[in-house]
Amino acid sequence: MTAHAPRDPGPLVVLVVDDHAVVRRGTMDILADMPREFRFLEASTSAEALALVRDRPCGLVLLDLSLPDESGFATLAAIRRHDPELPVIILSMHVEAEYARRALALGANGYLGKNSAPGELAQAITRVLSGESYVSPGLCGELVSGQGPRGARPRLSPREREVMHRLARGEKLTDVAAAMRVTVQTAGTYRTRIMKKLNLRTTADFFRYALEKDDILP
Repeated sequence: MTAHAPRDPGPLVVLVVDDHAVVRRGTMDILADMPREFRFLEASTSAEALALVRDRPCGLVLLDLSLPDESGFATLAAIRRHDPELPVIILSMHVEAEYARRALALGANGYLGKNSAPGELAQAITRVLSGESYVSPGLCGELVSGQGPRGARPRLSPREREVMHRLARGEKLTDVAAAMRVTVQTAGTYRTRIMKKLNLRTTADFFRYALEKDDILP
């Protein structure tokens, strides 16, 4: 009986989701230098990404959190509903541990900042594709030790809750202002008022508090 060589699985299909073409190109260039062969799909919006995940066989998704039509958190949740096993790595400008904690809770396999070295992205991909998880070393300690503020929750106005909800989902303050039809200064005032009411001293405290409240996030 003639022995057959193992079948070549071919290049791994990677979906790169980011609204900036230059970021997508840079990410693909990094992967092109890895020993493994990849084939790329690109999406600039959540809707495009979800359509590709549903219609094309992907082996890995590299996902930004700040997308123009929907947050990366919501996109990740939708991907998980469609395919619980598809590896997803978050590549984000947000390097606070609270973002990483929320992404991992929603099913991300890895999380690292866009300012990470190319070698770290390659390492994260290798780890995730081997069945492990990966979080940037600088975030690991915070994920373990970070705890949110405790005690009774002061009341927030509907507008304040909307600001907190949007910021916690990864929207920029300018986007929050546009969505709520207020000035950026007004949106910033809401954020400052929220922090005073909740006795939050830093931006990290703000996101930690918001991300630990199930009724704040989707």
